[in-house]
Amino acid sequence: MDVVIGKNPVIEALNSSLQINRVSFSKDINRKEIQEIIKLCEEKKVPYNWVDREKLDEHGKAHQGVMALISSVDYASLYSLIHKEGLIILLDGITDPHNLGAIIRSAHSFGAQGLVIAKRRSASLDAISFKASAGAAAHLPVARVSNLKDAIDSFKSKGYWVYGADGGARTEIGQIDFPKKTLLVMGSEDKGISRLVEEACDELFRIPMGEFESLNVSVASGIACYNYYLQHR
Repeated sequence: MDVVIGKNPVIEALNSSLQINRVSFSKDINRKEIQEIIKLCEEKKVPYNWVDREKLDEHGKAHQGVMALISSVDYASLYSLIHKEGLIILLDGITDPHNLGAIIRSAHSFGAQGLVIAKRRSASLDAISFKASAGAAAHLPVARVSNLKDAIDSFKSKGYWVYGADGGARTEIGQIDFPKKTLLVMGSEDKGISRLVEEACDELFRIPMGEFESLNVSVASGIACYNYYLQHR
């Protein structure tokens, strides 16, 4: 079982296809603040109860008095993503769940069709990433794969062009005309994209900056997604 904490993330979870087993409210919460959640629970026949705030604190202090207990997240299949017709994000070495959640939020906001992460050495969908996504994780398909290079090859076989973010690249992101079927590869701030994944990219790009050497990966991902969005809105 996994948990989702926070008012908006719980509302998004209730409005998604996730299986919600129970919603718990802090006994000291102002009930006027949670009328929408209670109504959703009753409409969808999701049981709810009242617990001591300390019980919710066990799952993080940012719960806002609300927590949903959900069945383990069902990841999307790679097969389902490679047959889509739009923007897909592939993350290489993103281990911070806050960054993962923020990337999911930006990707969903700018119309991405899905996201790919590795099964090892990567953050996964959990309470932290779900909260950081502001509930977008309930709506954006995320696939987990054993080998990122093989996943890239699968996308290429379906006509995708692969673009990797690299601070040392000659081409600026504004110079790229992204095709409809684009796979954007984002690496971590400290290590960037791994060698094998970089070699699999069709083209590398950089995001021009001022005095700073690098952007937070979630910010960089948002900029990249926005550039794609501007060309295909």
